[in-house]
Amino acid sequence: MNAEPSAYYRKDIDGLRALAVLFVVIFHINENLIPGGFVGVDIFFVISGFVITQRILKDLAGGTFSYIEFYRRRIRRILPVMFFVTSVTLVAGTLILLPDDLTSLSWSTLFSAFSAANIYFTYFLDTSYFASDSRLTPLLHLWSLGVEEQFYFIWPALLLALVKWPRSIIPGLVLLIVASIGIGQILLAHGEFSFAYYMLPSRMFQLAAGGAAVFVLQSTLINRLSHSMFLIIGLVGLSLVAGSAWLLDGNTAFPGLNAVPVTLGAFLIILSGSRKNLLADAFSITPARWIGNISYSLYLWHWPVLAFMRYSYIELDFLSATLAFVAMIVLSTISYFTIETPFRHSSDSFQKVFGRFFAIPAVILTAGCLVIIAFKGIIPLFSPANYATNLARLAEESKPANEYDYVCQRSQLRPQDLNDVRCVINGPAKPKILLWGDSNAAHYVGVLGALAKSKGVSFRNIEHSACPPLINDPSRFANDFFKRTCKISSEIVKPLLDKYDHIIIASSWAQYDNFSPDFQAQIKETLQSLSARGKKVTVLGQAVRFPGYDRRCRERALKLGTDCIAVSVITNPGTTIYNEKVKMIAESIPNVEYTDFNALLCNGKICSPYNGTTPLYFDTGHLSIPGSWLLGEMAVKTGQYSKLFEPH
Repeated sequence: MNAEPSAYYRKDIDGLRALAVLFVVIFHINENLIPGGFVGVDIFFVISGFVITQRILKDLAGGTFSYIEFYRRRIRRILPVMFFVTSVTLVAGTLILLPDDLTSLSWSTLFSAFSAANIYFTYFLDTSYFASDSRLTPLLHLWSLGVEEQFYFIWPALLLALVKWPRSIIPGLVLLIVASIGIGQILLAHGEFSFAYYMLPSRMFQLAAGGAAVFVLQSTLINRLSHSMFLIIGLVGLSLVAGSAWLLDGNTAFPGLNAVPVTLGAFLIILSGSRKNLLADAFSITPARWIGNISYSLYLWHWPVLAFMRYSYIELDFLSATLAFVAMIVLSTISYFTIETPFRHSSDSFQKVFGRFFAIPAVILTAGCLVIIAFKGIIPLFSPANYATNLARLAEESKPANEYDYVCQRSQLRPQDLNDVRCVINGPAKPKILLWGDSNAAHYVGVLGALAKSKGVSFRNIEHSACPPLINDPSRFANDFFKRTCKISSEIVKPLLDKYDHIIIASSWAQYDNFSPDFQAQIKETLQSLSARGKKVTVLGQAVRFPGYDRRCRERALKLGTDCIAVSVITNPGTTIYNEKVKMIAESIPNVEYTDFNALLCNGKICSPYNGTTPLYFDTGHLSIPGSWLLGEMAVKTGQYSKLFEPH
């Protein structure tokens, strides 16, 4: 991400930086525009490896290389603007963020100050089933800076070792590249997605590929190629980069083998630009070079701007996205001319550079972060009256199903769960009714609990997370993370089914259908099997989803004043295509009924996750348990669900 002094300047490299940063920024504004735009970071890695290796080799050739001078340049180039953007982000976070988010921001700031942001996000970024949106994490993008800074710690020594044996350079780099790709692929195969994505071992090959480009350009063979061949090489590289940007997406396992095309593409573009050709000229035009010059600042600024906008519920439509992009450009231009350029050309000694550009700002930032952490993110001067009390009250009203001991939702069910008295709603007696499904069944416990109580009956609930209630191996419809536990859990549940007269099943039906077109047939087979055993079966449709709903909106509104209901309400008559499909399947089978509770959430025109000003949901697709009980009370009052618990 870093430009070098003019003696080593290639105009086309700045143009390539522009392409990389625009990929990243556009992707983060709207993933649909460039689904694989995140590969811009991979291009940056290749560029960084090339530029740093080129600089080290030229210093070695001139007899001027020293570790002290190398790190003096790195500090003055990278840290001043990084510390500035980080400080501004921390101050803004103090004014905007909720206490736990501000505390997390403080920790990520601390790690970032010491070149370890990627380590923090590998081990401390919440990626659980109910994790908060990572797009709201203001310094998440600094993981890539952590990778580069760690690369700078080991690359000079490794490079100096290689150049002592010239014949070992290319074989050594090839071995390093292959090993790094292999490490990434193995990590992905074992489900270590965060480590593979954020950590240096699986990213090293991209930086090393940039370094290898320097040696390839020094070879006799490459210098024999014609200018037209350099153009062809560049066009092939551009095709690989463009293909990665448009064919990959956020669901792609990455990096590993999937990162090879974009890495090779950037490598080839760098080779191509060493000779004058049309592609190199295109990358060298003034607008591209200008974006390339500010690319480091633009990369630093773009993510906090977007994160705070999303955190404040500002919808990124065309107008707001355009204004955000303009703000990023303005901020980047200011920081480029007032911080990057002056500090980059500082002639201060290593001791002064280390003290002024690293030690002093790191100590100040650390002190500020530790104060925030000590106060648990609640800074009295910047907090409303009774802030902590109000936050606790609001949080209690939106707790999810899996936080209640009478909701027996497990990632992997255990045999003892089948007889646990806590799993029986409305009485310790052995019930003849079973609620079975995934988290979309668990969140109906309150609704069904209220209806069952009004009829004087009880039921048992048993749920396996992210695993549909099917008779025949449901694991094929689960994602990779839950396949094993889904298979185990379903085998445990099957013997339980014959003990109940009435089985109520609920699931995230539409989600599983995406895994295979066979899913609807499996729903039908399951319902037919239960019906053939003489069971009464009730199929519950999915609750309406609210993409704009955030359970913490009311908590954020204590600082931001957001109208939480307005940002959550959707236009929807209360039906969905997939619920209609499930309903048709259910009604085609004897003893099987379909119902859903969406009429309580919708009036035929709009739907709301609130009852008045009281929230009913935990997240965009799950009721909270307090909301579920409230929805159940509403259902009892209507009288229209009275047949649900009538005897078979």
